[in-house]
Amino acid sequence: MIRVLLAILLFLSTIFANATFENFDKNFKNAPKQTKQKIHNELKNLYVKSLVGNDLELQKGALNRLIISSKALNLNANEYQKDLADLSKQATTKLPYLLSATKGENALVLKFNQPILAKNIKIFTLNDKNGFRNVIDINAILNGKPLSYTNFITKEINIAQNNKQTIRIVFKDKAQKNIDAKIDENLLIIATKNFISNESLTKPIAKQKPLPQKAQPKQVRALKTIVIDPGHGGTDPGAINGKLQEKTAVLQVAKRLGNELKSRGYKIFYTRDNDFFINLRSRTKMANDKSADLFVSIHANAAPNAQKAATMRGVETFFLSPARSERSKNAAALENKSDIEEMDFFSKQTFLNFLNREKIIASNKLGIDIQSQILSSLKNKRYQVIDGGVREAPFWVLVGALMPAVLIEIGYITHPVEGKMLFDERYQESLAQGIANGVDEYFNKNK
Repeated sequence: MIRVLLAILLFLSTIFANATFENFDKNFKNAPKQTKQKIHNELKNLYVKSLVGNDLELQKGALNRLIISSKALNLNANEYQKDLADLSKQATTKLPYLLSATKGENALVLKFNQPILAKNIKIFTLNDKNGFRNVIDINAILNGKPLSYTNFITKEINIAQNNKQTIRIVFKDKAQKNIDAKIDENLLIIATKNFISNESLTKPIAKQKPLPQKAQPKQVRALKTIVIDPGHGGTDPGAINGKLQEKTAVLQVAKRLGNELKSRGYKIFYTRDNDFFINLRSRTKMANDKSADLFVSIHANAAPNAQKAATMRGVETFFLSPARSERSKNAAALENKSDIEEMDFFSKQTFLNFLNREKIIASNKLGIDIQSQILSSLKNKRYQVIDGGVREAPFWVLVGALMPAVLIEIGYITHPVEGKMLFDERYQESLAQGIANGVDEYFNKNK
């Protein structure tokens, strides 16, 4: 039954896409401005669907037309042109892209955008009077600049694009080192162990046995990438209480969280690391581009009026889903208003039609773990905290994220006590530790 339903949805989606493209091709050029704007918005909605559904052909069709419509309406088409260029680059080759290289405790972890095969990897040595060089050639594309490491595994490691189809990794040292590499789907893990061989490359990494302690080992954490999203920023202060601004508190908490997660071995990226504005689409797009394992957006809540400000307080964690309560709808409406253009881009119908059930379940699990660990961390430090629960809500900043994603309301900035606490260093540190513990807990349960 589920398969039949999915097939029907896919069929209807294809019909809708074809109708949108046909409408653009026939009517856009000679249409009045108001109609052009409507068609442009339909294309934007369709593009979001293509991103959520990872439909490359649909992305290409939508982008080509969005560039034309943007220019006709005197809108900025740069982002669409960049997306199309990236898409075209991927289409010209079926080779994997190297997305990241992470230093684990005892291993170098290369993360690709797709599974890699042993037959596409060559290993050889180049030894001369200047020392020993172990070389790994991979049929892949380096998505970025060359990388170098010193005094890690060997004296020197260089990763660069050797030719159009080959990434070359050179391990240099004065003495011969025993280097071993193993493939685990889209990961290549390299460490000093047994000398590298084709046989070892074909063997998957042995899965870790469950650990009795909550904390993940560093070598496991090193394989995980987390994008932290401090809400608002720049010209958008978020919720305000006198001189207290949401954008400042959430950035401070985000940086503390990033430092805490880094110290535990995770790879961290911020959507913003200073006081500037970034639109909603760019936030999750960054997480997708980084192939992040989790997306964590940090915000502060606000009471709807002065009368309720005296009583409304507490920590809440949200995941993307149709809102089930008035409180969830109000919280979402408060955060969504920061970027009207992006709300238009992420139409309500789009997100309702293309929510991924598995991602909703994973995001719900992540929210439960983070919420419980925040409460535990704050209570252990003897802070009074109200449990606002884990809730479903239509936060547009979470739309389009291809990984489990949550939005944390760390407290009410409008509350006379809690609002000030959000700017207290020790309180912020307790929040950061609680969120980090929740991330550990999630990965510990979902290996």
